[in-house]
Amino acid sequence: MNHCDLYPVIPSLTALTAVQEQLPSLLADDSVTALRLCFDKPLERKQLETVRQMAWERNVALILAPASLNLIQGVSLKDSDGIHLARLQDVKTFANRKDRPGSFQIGCTCLTLDDAMSAGEQGADYVSLPAVNLSALTQWSVFAELPAVAEHVCTAEEARAAAQAGADFLAITLDPAEDGLARFAAVSAALS
Repeated sequence: MNHCDLYPVIPSLTALTAVQEQLPSLLADDSVTALRLCFDKPLERKQLETVRQMAWERNVALILAPASLNLIQGVSLKDSDGIHLARLQDVKTFANRKDRPGSFQIGCTCLTLDDAMSAGEQGADYVSLPAVNLSALTQWSVFAELPAVAEHVCTAEEARAAAQAGADFLAITLDPAEDGLARFAAVSAALS
C-alpha cells in the first residue's frame, strides 16, 4: 500500500469555529502534513492568524480554499502555504501572479484525468481526484509526476483503497454535521 499523508479539510468558517478546539490534537498527528480551510465569505484576519498559528506550530501546511478568487484579494500569499482552487480556469491566472512565493502550492479539484492533465499544464502543483474514482487515481500515479489527493475520503475502506490506488494524500472533510472528527480518527487509525 502506498504511504499517504492525511489532509484534513475544514469545509467552512462555521465548521472552523466548531472544530477549533480539537484542531491542535488533530494537527499533532504525524501523518497530517496539510490543512485546507474553505471559505465562501471574507476571511477575518484573526481567524486566519489563529488557524495559521495552529498549523505552523505543528509543521502543517495551511492551504486556503476560497469559493472565488475575489475572497483572497486582501490576503497576503505569505499568510499561507498554498491555495486550492475549485475551478480549473483559475489555475493559470493564479500561477502567473508575481507575488507568489516560490514554495507556494497551487492545487486544483479535478473530476477527470483530462482535467488533472490540464491543471498540471496550467501550473498546478497537485491535483485532487474523487476518492471513489480508483481507476483515475491509479492511472495518475502511473504516468504523472504531480501528487494526487484522494478527495472526500469518507471511510477507512475508502482510505485504504485510495492508498492502494496510488493517492499521495487523503482529503478528509471535518464537517461537524457529519461527525467529521470521528471520520478523521477512523481513517487515521486504519492507516497506522
